[in-house]
Amino acid sequence: MTQVVNDVVGADTALLRTQLPAPRGIRSAARVAPTPVPPTQLVAPVLPDPSVPAVPEVSTVPVSPAPVRPTSPRLALVLDAAIALALAATAVVLEVAPLAVAAAVVAGWPLALLAAGRYGRLSLGQGRFARPGLVLRTGGRVAVVALAVSPLLWTTHLIALATLVAACALASTVPALVGARRRGLRLVLAGRPADVRDALASMSPATGHEVVAACLTRSSKESLGDVPTYVGFESSSSVAHHHGADALVVLPGAGLQPVEVRRLHWSLAGVGTELYLGTGLLDVEPTRTRVVSSGGLDVLHVTQPALDGPRRLVKDVVERSVALVAFVLALPVLAALCLAIRRETPGPAIFRQERIGRDGVPFTMLKLRSMGVEAEGQKSGLSSDSEGVLFKIRLDPRITPLGQKLRKYSLDELPQLWNVVRGDMSLVGPRPALPGEVARYDVDPRRRLVVKPGVTGLWQVSGRSDLTWEESVRLDLKYVDNWSLRLDLTILARTAQAVLGHRGAY
Repeated sequence: MTQVVNDVVGADTALLRTQLPAPRGIRSAARVAPTPVPPTQLVAPVLPDPSVPAVPEVSTVPVSPAPVRPTSPRLALVLDAAIALALAATAVVLEVAPLAVAAAVVAGWPLALLAAGRYGRLSLGQGRFARPGLVLRTGGRVAVVALAVSPLLWTTHLIALATLVAACALASTVPALVGARRRGLRLVLAGRPADVRDALASMSPATGHEVVAACLTRSSKESLGDVPTYVGFESSSSVAHHHGADALVVLPGAGLQPVEVRRLHWSLAGVGTELYLGTGLLDVEPTRTRVVSSGGLDVLHVTQPALDGPRRLVKDVVERSVALVAFVLALPVLAALCLAIRRETPGPAIFRQERIGRDGVPFTMLKLRSMGVEAEGQKSGLSSDSEGVLFKIRLDPRITPLGQKLRKYSLDELPQLWNVVRGDMSLVGPRPALPGEVARYDVDPRRRLVVKPGVTGLWQVSGRSDLTWEESVRLDLKYVDNWSLRLDLTILARTAQAVLGHRGAY
């Protein structure tokens, strides 16, 4: 049932009066129930007829024990210990490792994972492979340390020890991966109604996170769907406790004073819920940020994007070399496709078009022709299916039958490898823009021109022509500001999947 708190909590009121929970060290294993919210603060939702003002019915936030979370650290510990015991027993039976080595692995492997944080609470921002990766890294470190100290303890069976530890790491990765797929975090969002709605809309379903409640700064006429809604932050710890939330996310614009944030953090610690504060930054990778303190002022420092420097030089040299090799290998395919295009329709097989490159410098982009030679002249008589500056038609009548196949598998972009060799483009980068599009650019889209356009990019692996203009711009800006060699490799790996999936290829 949707519930609404009647009084909005101001900057100097309820949070300053909140009783602090009992210290963690003296409470039992059961959760400590926070101080109940006064009954006069909670009212029921609006009833039948929206045109008739509802008479509120007083109710309270239940302070019942929080729902049992599906992932138990104790169960994970038992599984890892059982895995180590089973592998060690197998190694002893097969005479691969002596009993002393097997016993050391059985006792040491769960302890090593415990020390590495394997059984701690999930954190917001951790990917699906964070826990499996931690298990593998721990196995590698344990194997190295064991090999380093083993000569002091025994002189044989070093390979058996390292092999047994590696086997434990690989086997323990399976339950870690399965547990990561089962659930994300249970979240409570706190902030202005518009900010909460935007956060709900922008949350990716792939993360598996579930918003179980929302605490708003004021009441709102627009519904948040099935999400239970409360007004004010005084009952935040009670709400988080009742809904079994892993984290409370305070969005930018919530208007909390520093002392309120600190006391809110204390009250949430009493119910086992983590606190996260929104920064207001848009599409900034965590690797570019760090918290610094100077003169009693705590601030978040955001580093500048890497637009020049040694890493950019490495990117340019590697990409041009790879493109040259790929272009030479693709020459037979290009020759066959050019002959097929010429046989289907008269005219040149290579289509040349002016595009805008880095710093607004125009260049001639090469593509295999997928339309008739009169396609540009026929463009004025067609209407675009998209909003914004892009011209896109899902069923473009100018595309030839062979051209449809070329676009479906992105084969029409093979000549762009030569643009990469010449230095006009990169293998990975923003979408290459037409002069007419650039002429209509606002402030944000012009940011795309500070780097070379790419044959592929985030826009291609995220939907290509299915994207709206705003989505395309946001993805390109995210790439420009957060560029790294690792990001390029990730996009190149995803490009093959996007091409084979044909999503947005028209």
